[in-house]
Amino acid sequence: MKLRFEPQGLHYYCRRSGLHILFDEVKIEKSAFSIAPRTISIAITDKCDFSCSYCYVNLKDKFLSKNDIIKYCKQLDKLGTFDVALGGGEPTLHPDIVSICREIWLETGMGISITTHGHHLNEKFIEEIKDYVSFVRISIDGPEPIYSQLRNKKLHDLLPKLRLLKGHVPFGINTVINKLTLPYLEDVKIMLIEYGAFELLLLPMLNKGKFVLNENDWDVLNNWIERNYQVIPIRTSVDAEEFLKQPFLFSGQKQETDYGFIGIDGKYRRNSFSNEGIRIDAYNSLEQMLLSINADSLSI
Repeated sequence: MKLRFEPQGLHYYCRRSGLHILFDEVKIEKSAFSIAPRTISIAITDKCDFSCSYCYVNLKDKFLSKNDIIKYCKQLDKLGTFDVALGGGEPTLHPDIVSICREIWLETGMGISITTHGHHLNEKFIEEIKDYVSFVRISIDGPEPIYSQLRNKKLHDLLPKLRLLKGHVPFGINTVINKLTLPYLEDVKIMLIEYGAFELLLLPMLNKGKFVLNENDWDVLNNWIERNYQVIPIRTSVDAEEFLKQPFLFSGQKQETDYGFIGIDGKYRRNSFSNEGIRIDAYNSLEQMLLSINADSLSI
């Protein structure tokens, strides 16, 4: 198991099972805290063959090099990061996606997840990655006709691919929450149960850094979570937690200790939607950069 030193105590993580164990009775000196975020998301490409109506990614068909991705992950592993989330764009379009997963898995102790629209999944790809990833996250925002309205693709083309994952790679469903998708959460829950997904990640939609949900929408979402959080595992983004009542895993922790994002432009950010960021190559190492951020000498 991988170990982090956190303000809350000693934190262990198993990348294969997803198990987290926190020994909060152990008090850690501030000087010993792990300096890297628990989870790092890396946009390994901004290429995508979808045209989702709400997507904020500036699609230019770029790819982060395999060497840079592996270099980042090796450094983050030593600095205490538990897992890396490979996203995009559409990460399955990266020509080196399989070897990237394999090398990160074999050369670090980090867990690996892939966030994908899922339409390129097939038996060959799943066989190639199954020993080298912890989790696959499939983006499904609702049933038809909502799915095709938002993503310009048909849901029935995706659903058989979920059955290919079952028994080989644990997977979950990501759902962007806006006024259009909010009424269909029950349908998403039914899909999750039917196809054997492990958890539901709710992602309230942002526009220019602000949530699009109003007070009534948050109430509706809170009520739905309250009815279902003991039925299915539910997670949400760090930014959304302050609007939601139910406890989530790692609730209440500072964002800089929970999550970081590396963009296709080689900049480090505290979230994926910010236009600002810090150029990683302006520092000798990620350790130097993170120490500067944690000392509050830089704003991102």
